[in-house]
Amino acid sequence: MRGGVRKALVLGGLVAAAAGLGGCELTDSGTDKINGKEQFVEACGQCHVLARAGTTGVVGPNLDQAFARARQDGFGESTFEGIVKTQIANPNKRPSHDPETGQQLPVMPPDLVTGEDAEDVAAYVASAVSRGGEDTGRLAQVGAGQAEGTTEASNGVLEMPADPNGGLFYKFASATAPPGALNIRSLNESSVDHDIALEGNGVDEAGEVVSDGGTSEIDVDLQAGDYAYFCTVPGHREAGMEGTLTVEGSSP
Repeated sequence: MRGGVRKALVLGGLVAAAAGLGGCELTDSGTDKINGKEQFVEACGQCHVLARAGTTGVVGPNLDQAFARARQDGFGESTFEGIVKTQIANPNKRPSHDPETGQQLPVMPPDLVTGEDAEDVAAYVASAVSRGGEDTGRLAQVGAGQAEGTTEASNGVLEMPADPNGGLFYKFASATAPPGALNIRSLNESSVDHDIALEGNGVDEAGEVVSDGGTSEIDVDLQAGDYAYFCTVPGHREAGMEGTLTVEGSSP
């Protein structure tokens, strides 16, 4: 079994080079693109857009955009792999800042992925980046998910767990609750930092940033109306980690 990656990976800098995709999951060189996609989604998706992986991160470069010109110019897949592996081992160390808050965004330390995992990530990115359509076969069964459905508060508690695989979304796309006191809890089983925050109608509260099984929670007193719940970690809300809490009914 190839080792898992449990911490955030940011492929620093803009990347240039491109080419076509073979149809199998195991390449001629022995790399495993399924493992590469799994590791990319878990470790890189919080920072990078890669359409075929379903990731939406905005802290680091949009990889599809970074590779687009090179793919149009017909660069080979092996060139892509080499560049990605180089960026993993020796990332761009120049810090960037959130344009709205001015807060410094995370910078990738070198060698967060090593050995076969690094090779697999590079192989998958090289095969998938700046390409239209969707992955097929077994690769199609791996990828970032998305928030779905609506959850309801029960006995004064609203459960809003984060994606256990580290994706930038909560399990539910929306929520409902009656007016009054409410405890909002967000279990985060992944290694990627998340919290739960709520704003609207005079409310502006955020819980503790947690990971690895921690629970972020807030206590609020709500009136009827719509509220936004979201993650305050830089780039996460912008990448889609948010939803709407609708409070309906008469105040107790």
